[in-house]
Amino acid sequence: MNNNSRRRELGNRIFKRHRNLWVYMFFGFIAALINTVVFMVMHAIPHTVLVIDNTVAFIVSNLASFWFNHKAVFVDNVDHEHNLWQKLLSFFTYRILSLLPDTLLMWLGLSLLHWPAFWVKVIDQVLVGIFNYLTTKSVFQKKEKSTMTKLKQRVQENKHKQP
Repeated sequence: MNNNSRRRELGNRIFKRHRNLWVYMFFGFIAALINTVVFMVMHAIPHTVLVIDNTVAFIVSNLASFWFNHKAVFVDNVDHEHNLWQKLLSFFTYRILSLLPDTLLMWLGLSLLHWPAFWVKVIDQVLVGIFNYLTTKSVFQKKEKSTMTKLKQRVQENKHKQP
C-alpha cells in the first residue's frame, strides 16, 4: 500500500469517525451565514433595536438549523423515541439558552466596544456554534451509554475475539 492510499484510508476513517461534526460544521456555517445576513439586513434598517434584530436572525437561522440537523446531519444513531415536535421543543429550549450569551455578546461588541457589526456577529456565531453543536447532538442522537456499560461491552467483545 503506497503513502497516498494510506493517507486516503486514514482520511476516510477520520471523516467516518467524526462525520457528524464535519457535516454539522458545513450546515452550521450555512445557518450562521443565514443568521448573519438576516441580522445585517435588520440592523441596517434605521431605528430598529439590537435585541429585536438579533432575535429575528436567531429564529430564522434556527428554524433552518433544525431542518438541516434533522434531515442531513444526525442520520446515524438517531433517537426514534421522540417525535418531531418533541425534538423541536428540545432543540429550541437549548437554543434559547444560547440566545442569552448571543445577545450579550452582540450588545457588548456593538454598544460598549463599538466594533463593526459584521465582525461582532462572526465572533458571536463561532462561540455560540460550539455550544450549539454540543447541545444539538443530545437532541437528535440516542443517549450514550454510561462509561461503565461501554467498558463492560468492550471487554465482552475482546473476550470473543481472542482465540
